[in-house]
Formats: sequence, structure tokens, C-alpha cells
Amino acid sequence: MRIEIICTGDEVLTGKIVNTNFSYMTQKLEDFGLSVSWGTTVGDDREELLAAFRLSSERADAVIVNGGLGPTCGFALDIGKARFFFTPGVPRELRRMLEEQIIPRLLARGGAPSAIHLKRFHSYGLGESHVDQLLTGVEDLIPDGSVKLGFRTHYPQIETKLTARGADMNEIRQKLAPVEAEVRKRLGSFILGEDDQTLEGVVLDALAAREGSLAVVETFTAGQIAARIAHLPGAEKVFRRGLVARDPAELAATLGLDGSLISGEMSRKTAERVTQAMRRETRASHALAVLIEVDDGPDRIDFGGSIHLAIASEEGVESRRSRIYGGRDWVRLGAVELGLDCLRRYLQCLPVTERTDFERV
Repeated sequence: MRIEIICTGDEVLTGKIVNTNFSYMTQKLEDFGLSVSWGTTVGDDREELLAAFRLSSERADAVIVNGGLGPTCGFALDIGKARFFFTPGVPRELRRMLEEQIIPRLLARGGAPSAIHLKRFHSYGLGESHVDQLLTGVEDLIPDGSVKLGFRTHYPQIETKLTARGADMNEIRQKLAPVEAEVRKRLGSFILGEDDQTLEGVVLDALAAREGSLAVVETFTAGQIAARIAHLPGAEKVFRRGLVARDPAELAATLGLDGSLISGEMSRKTAERVTQAMRRETRASHALAVLIEVDDGPDRIDFGGSIHLAIASEEGVESRRSRIYGGRDWVRLGAVELGLDCLRRYLQCLPVTERTDFERV
């Protein structure tokens, strides 16, 4: 089936707003084995819109038109040989309509099997080419080609997708079982969650399961580790405190440490002292410290940061050092993800110091 997406509106055409609806629709359609052949952006000119509709009606089997409707409106009609689906520009309404109405109709129109299922694995620490290499041949476990492998990269994570088709969900489960097992085996401890699980949610659940609590110390991250955990349901029983600073002297003063112990160049030992002090101060069962030294100078592609990370609990302390390049945002995002993932590994009794593809010596 040949699918086209037409996005309308002068503000989209001129770049005044970022067209996130288009990327969402193409990714969601791809999840169900529906590839988009064309993407067209048209302003609010009536004649230009009509011309785009005429062209689409001649070359596509299905056309999704986005924008120009109210927040709850939507309708479908045939123009030429194509079925047109007109959708609202409001993202929340669009997503509900696409998932609940349009995708099922497209699958039926394309003669797809009556059941289709998407299985997702989320991982951190492996690049897309590395994951692709590790999973070479997993599709061949199902010879009829009804299970397809795909990837979605959103740094610092990779989403590995298995799209399975079958007569019903029982058949799909049988097909997916050996493929899922092989993906888990090959990606191993780099898998941080599956389906709707998030890294922060997995960490929170692991702490809650042991009636634990958490305190966090962060530098340079703008408090993003705490921000990803503290708002979650149930976090009020787990999250004790977050401390955010840029100056090590502020950390020392707040935690009652001798400033000379954490002054100068940071190290794993510095992170260990800070996380132990934070745990004592808050009486949390677990404390995480992510201390970052960034390069001098303006932001640039080779801008890097050294990350000194430590986790403390009653069992002791584990720490590691990492070096990440790619610019200020890249370093910040990578440090936040690394800190949360190391905490996940610690709580799941997995190796905390396992190297990732994003690090440099």
C-alpha cells in the first residue's frame, strides 16, 4: 500500500512551528509495517491544497491530511482512487485518531492479517549499528517473514522493535516467543526495559520493591535525574532529596564535608565521598552522585565532559568514570542516562562498570 501524508498550514510550511506530527505519524505507521511513500507540506492557499490533493489521489492508495481542523474533528472520503483521512493538528487528538481509527482501517484496507502486535525493547549503551549487528538473523527464526525487526534511535536510548502479524494473538505470541528470547539473550544487560517501561520507572519500582529510598547529587545536569524520578506515582515514598550544584565547594558546605577533600580535579573517590555523605545526611537506603567536569570554551561537536559517578548503599559503594563527547547537551543527556542506568544495574545486581559505545578513554 502506498501512503502519503500531507501536512497543511502556513506556520508549518514556513518553519514557525516544528512539524512533530509528521515524524510521529511516520514512526507509528512504520511500527505496524505501513511505510510512507511521500510526505508533502502545503500552506493555506486553496489552489495549492487542491493541487496537492489531486496529485495524491493519482499516486497514493491512502492519504492522511493533517491540520486545518478543530481539536475533535476528523473524517474520511474517497478522492480518485485514494482514501483520504483528514485529521486535526492538535497532537493529542491526532494520536488518538491515528491509533484507534486510521491504522486499523489501513491494515484492513491492505489485506493485512487480522492481528498485529508490536514488541519493544529499550536499551542504553549500544549504538544502532552495534545493535543491528548483534541481532543479525533473528528474523530468520520465523521463516514465513511475519516478524520484522526495526530500530528507533532517540539518544541516548535505542528502541528495538519486533512487529509480528498473525491470524490472532495466540499465533503471534507463539511466533514472538523464540525471537524475544533471542533478543534478550543477545542484548543482555543493556536492555533497560520493555514495552511501556521507562528507565526511571524501572529504577523506582526496584527501590519500592525493597522498601528503599533514594537521594541524588548532581552537577551540570540541571537536576534532570531528580526531575525524571520525583514526579512519578509512588516517588513520594521513595525519593528523599535532590542536591544540584556546579561548585564543589557548595556540595562540601551542604553535606558537611571538608572542602579540601573534594577540591581540585574530581575523581571516582570524590564521587564516593559525596554519595556516602549524602546518604548519611538524608538517611536514604541508596544515594547516587553524578559529578561532571566539562571542557572549557564554547559549545562544539568535540566538547566533552568527564563523569564521576558513585552509588552508595548499606552494602557499600560502587563507582566509575566515563568520558563523553558531542557538545554540552550531549554530555548532559548522556550523564543523566548513565547515572540512572548504573543505578538500575546496581539494583538488579548487574555490572555497573560495563562500557558503553558512547564512552571514550
